[in-house]
Amino acid sequence: MSHNPLSTVVVDSMLNASNIAYGAGPERLYIIQEGKIAYEGGTGPTFYNLGEVRAWLENYRNSLFD
Repeated sequence: MSHNPLSTVVVDSMLNASNIAYGAGPERLYIIQEGKIAYEGGTGPTFYNLGEVRAWLENYRNSLFD
């Protein structure tokens, strides 16, 4: 199994530059597919659901091989 994503992954660095530049609060997890929001998580950190994100990504990965 490859751990290399088939899409662009964007994260902020430990210096928190994106948050400082864009005021990214409250935090929220998104999955963007073909320029559209495919998944929008709850506001964080209280309503994050990493299990949902993981399930979405696994389902998407599996759909590539169906």
